[in-house]
Amino acid sequence: MKSRNMILTAMLTVMPSAMMAQQNIQKAFDALLNEKDIEIKAQHSLDKDPDTGKKEGEMDLYDFVIPSPSSLIKDLIKDIELAFEKDKENAYSLNTGNYGNYFLLAVGNGNSPSVGLGNIKGSRYIYACFLDKDDPEKKCRYAYAMEWTEGDKKITVRLAKTYATIPKYRDAGKSNRRIIINGQEFDFPSSFYGAFDENRSDTWLAKFNNLRTLFLKKSEGVAANSWASQIYKLCKNAQSLEDSEKEMVVTEIKKLKDKTEDEFIQQLFDISIEQLKK
Repeated sequence: MKSRNMILTAMLTVMPSAMMAQQNIQKAFDALLNEKDIEIKAQHSLDKDPDTGKKEGEMDLYDFVIPSPSSLIKDLIKDIELAFEKDKENAYSLNTGNYGNYFLLAVGNGNSPSVGLGNIKGSRYIYACFLDKDDPEKKCRYAYAMEWTEGDKKITVRLAKTYATIPKYRDAGKSNRRIIINGQEFDFPSSFYGAFDENRSDTWLAKFNNLRTLFLKKSEGVAANSWASQIYKLCKNAQSLEDSEKEMVVTEIKKLKDKTEDEFIQQLFDISIEQLKK
């Protein structure tokens, strides 16, 4: 009996270090997701190496709107915020942002569609990244994120968990498309192009934000024409956007138009706005 007690004591001593570094966040996620009155839209993906069976990428995404939220729901969301604080010492990255400050949370090696943050009007978001303790090479990480907007009449929430290689390895293995404009080379990851094919508003907005940033850096010349043309192509296929999102994009395109004196680019932006208003 004495030896059994010693073994049990040893197991309890080892358990905290063996448990997930992000255990508080996962428990808080589960507590909210297990509420029966919540109607959840879930998306999942899992990629493994066919030869070794080793996990290479994973995504668990949950979107839901809670009308007339109870005090319990509000407490559960607050618990998730606190869980990020509790687990932050084990994270190698912890970040916050707001609506309009778009961020893409990578999945796998970066060539798979990413999870968008900053897309819910009036929202805040928080995300943290943790190295996979079971990966001896320390190349992979888990990321947890919550984006939410809270009011008296409803609460809108996005919870996300993704598995991916960490940035320095992801960038090294990522396939790119190289564009040469007027002798200058520009590299873009394949996901920059492929994300739009998923017909999701978050990835649409993330791509637009990338093009907007590029145009603001160079608003005249051949490169600027390329960015403006790509924005126009995006606006021709904006079915995934809600009306409020289209209004936001229109506002940003008007700002871009004011940055250039090129009449052709100005006309492209005018047509882009017309496409968004259809």
